[in-house]
Amino acid sequence: MRWQIGWPGVAFAIVLFGIGLVVGSYRHTSEPIHSTVEERLRPAASVPSEAAARGTIYVPVYSTLHLGVANRTSTVDLGATLSVRNVSAVHPITLDWVRYYDSVGKQVRDYLDKASTLPPMGSVEFVIQRSDTVGGPGANFLVHWHAATTVDEPLIEAIMVGQAGNAGVSFSSRGRTLTSSADR
Repeated sequence: MRWQIGWPGVAFAIVLFGIGLVVGSYRHTSEPIHSTVEERLRPAASVPSEAAARGTIYVPVYSTLHLGVANRTSTVDLGATLSVRNVSAVHPITLDWVRYYDSVGKQVRDYLDKASTLPPMGSVEFVIQRSDTVGGPGANFLVHWHAATTVDEPLIEAIMVGQAGNAGVSFSSRGRTLTSSADR
């Protein structure tokens, strides 16, 4: 015996599918946070003369990567995201400046106009588009921060992503605290 669904069955299935889409669209719990740096950082009230904690963190970033495939030099352009995370659950930290340097050490960009506060457990990202290759393979960030009370230093990482042919390229690099240049 052959099973047949007539046009009323097909119409009923389409209506039922449409109702499921409408009901499902109202069932999500919350929207993910997609905001700009300006929306997540607040201008710092004042810079204390003596901060309880401070530091400068160096983060390597690769906006271009040499592949060295098949006896020829080829490169892949990468997009990069610098993620700055305040790991304190109680105290804010202040980002004094975030500077981007190219492969020869020349400052290319300054990402903050003024010192800005990052709330407890807050994070902020600074993005370098894949088409922005000015940094080159040896680009880096310096991030200077301080806090009014003793806190753990922020977690700062760079995440690079790109594509070479059919292969995706992604990796991260973690920041490192500089001891000899805390107040550059």
